[in-house]
Amino acid sequence: MPLLPRRKKFILNWLKAFMLSPGVLFPTGYLLLYLSTNIYLNVIFKTNLSESVERATGNTWQTSIKSIKSGLVFDCVTLKHIELTKTARPGISANVRSRTLTIDTLEIPFPNVQMLLFSSTERQSSTNALCEKILAEQHLDQ
Repeated sequence: MPLLPRRKKFILNWLKAFMLSPGVLFPTGYLLLYLSTNIYLNVIFKTNLSESVERATGNTWQTSIKSIKSGLVFDCVTLKHIELTKTARPGISANVRSRTLTIDTLEIPFPNVQMLLFSSTERQSSTNALCEKILAEQHLDQ
């Protein structure tokens, strides 16, 4: 009977050592950073980016972005299904009012995407840079 508690203690100690080993801690930390960055991009940054594009166009275009995803090594950002819709203004013809531009996928080089989580100045400059890229892509599509 005394072997059973010893064996159980050995297994528990082995599991603790395994969970605290660098081979497990590093991938877990990296995965946590990757997931946190992608959640932030899709929840907060996407809204800020849409508002920035609308401000930059003088509220003449409404923006809808389906999703934003960071690259696996935090070197780029992929925006999926961007819709730019011309807002209705009095005195503008119906053709112009209903105009919608769609960009299916836009991959933008973006080194150190993960820094968005830690720096407010990085967030602001990144929002402006991505806004300019979307507007440049919009002008290419026209």
